Amino acid sequence: MGKTDAPQIITLAIFIVSYILIFSGRIERSAAALFGLFMMVSAGYAMGFMNFEEALSHVDWEVVLLLFGMMTYVGLMAKTGFFKYLAIKAIKMSKGKPWLIFLYLSLITTFVSMVIDNVTTILLIIPITVEVAEMLEINPIPIMLGEAVLSNIGGVGTMIGDPPNIMIGLASKYTFNDFIVHLFPPVMAALLISILFARIVYRKWVKEGASNLEEMMNIKEGKYIRDKKKMRYLLYLLFGMIFFFASESYTGISPAFIALSGGAISLLISMEEPKEAFKAVEWPTLVFFIALFALVGGLDETGLLDGLANGIASLSSNVVLISILILWVAGISSSFIDNIPITAAFIPVVASISSDYNSGIIWWALAMGVGMGGNITPIGSSAGVISLALSKRYGHEITNRDWIKFGTITGIASMAICTLFLLVMG
Repeated sequence: MGKTDAPQIITLAIFIVSYILIFSGRIERSAAALFGLFMMVSAGYAMGFMNFEEALSHVDWEVVLLLFGMMTYVGLMAKTGFFKYLAIKAIKMSKGKPWLIFLYLSLITTFVSMVIDNVTTILLIIPITVEVAEMLEINPIPIMLGEAVLSNIGGVGTMIGDPPNIMIGLASKYTFNDFIVHLFPPVMAALLISILFARIVYRKWVKEGASNLEEMMNIKEGKYIRDKKKMRYLLYLLFGMIFFFASESYTGISPAFIALSGGAISLLISMEEPKEAFKAVEWPTLVFFIALFALVGGLDETGLLDGLANGIASLSSNVVLISILILWVAGISSSFIDNIPITAAFIPVVASISSDYNSGIIWWALAMGVGMGGNITPIGSSAGVISLALSKRYGHEITNRDWIKFGTITGIASMAICTLFLLVMG
């Protein structure tokens, strides 16, 4: 189909209006994205640059199916009580020392977020954190902040740790192992710096004395496990999924198929009614992804994204400088706007630039930017937004000042670390 300036102007206007609606919070984001899709396809029919079938061809169904499979698995695993058991076990190991509680729960959140969506991890761990902190009569805000910030950092470390990484992995065709090799080192460095910052920022809090230690030590973590047999089988299944994710370059099996198979097998193991099991699936999020991909597809059809990619590439002939630019632009954008739509908008641009330079470093820059940048503000990531909402619900509200004191400093420091790693990669 012929491309003209008029379709580019119209699609850009529709895209901007759609994103304003998504970020305004006045309309639920999946509804806003669907409305944007309706406007984009209607304009496509009217101006001849895209029909509905072409819009659907831009949807990365592998991302949608991978998320669906993992959501199903995580929902069924959560029902066994495994995550609560893990948190209580860690708290008892701390013997009531605030710093050790912070360290153990934050690290659990970090590493669980590498294989399970960090929003789900936060939803599971914060209620337990508040319950135990109230029992010990210590302030839970530093712990909740540690869990929120470190979950974002952990999610960057693997291909399946965060929705943006899933999107980037499937778009770039990089494997689970590629993500480990390129992103695990900067994540570990950012994790170490974050822990050091936390120790300095909360130096007075760590000296707080805990009460009711005997009551805490008498908690039977085993009571949180609802079905030990199912939990064991689902853990075996998780290890199996990770094995196949890691061996993708040898087996050629799609990560989406692995996740979908994991979800299906977990249904068989749990013997749960599908209607009940699928309640854990975030259907609005999946709809949001579908509409978002098609919405960005409208920009692609009119040639706008190619123009943007060429514009960025023309700024420098040095691929490292381009990757650092992508890192910071994506990071700062993600600090104010949810990183999923930012990633969706950047992927076609990065794909074009990456093919021009024949280098993968720009993909890693995007992954680090949208992941680490989300910590700069409390609204920069889904995990941050959920943490703030839960802290308010449980009567220990995390204020903007609290976030800036730890989250913002950690986010900027993490971005600086990632910049150094890009220089080394280059």
